[in-house]
Amino acid sequence: MRAIRFATQLNFTIASETLLAISDQAERIKIISQERITDELNKIIKAPKPSIGFDLLYKTGLLQLIFPKMVALAGAEIVDGHGHKDNFYHTLQVLDNVARQSDDLWLRWAAILHDIAKPATKNLKKATGGRFHGHEVVGGRMVSRIFSELKLPANEKCVL
Repeated sequence: MRAIRFATQLNFTIASETLLAISDQAERIKIISQERITDELNKIIKAPKPSIGFDLLYKTGLLQLIFPKMVALAGAEIVDGHGHKDNFYHTLQVLDNVARQSDDLWLRWAAILHDIAKPATKNLKKATGGRFHGHEVVGGRMVSRIFSELKLPANEKCVL
């Protein structure tokens, strides 16, 4: 995870052999404390282009282990030629857009979580494509649990 953070912060490419090793050893992240994982994740989020890190976390399998609710956003289902964009990559684009405008960690977290409930509220219909009625309300209710799981502060602004 630290290699991915450095690649994100310093904008370099990780050697393919190293990425393969990260993928092969991804399960070992379970021996790391949640606080340490969240600290590294926040450093990725605070990078100039955080999508680099999230894409690498996703492709190596680490994101599935540390933040599966975000992985649930990945993919786009098509029903009779109608569908919706891939919400994972849409979220990364929103995160990068926010990062270009603000260094505020919590605003960046808001970008990450803005569509977090779309998988839970998905309703695909032939004529209309993807619909996610009430995802903003359901997502708002999910935030406190997500923050608790990730050991992020609740009800206060924290300087990181």
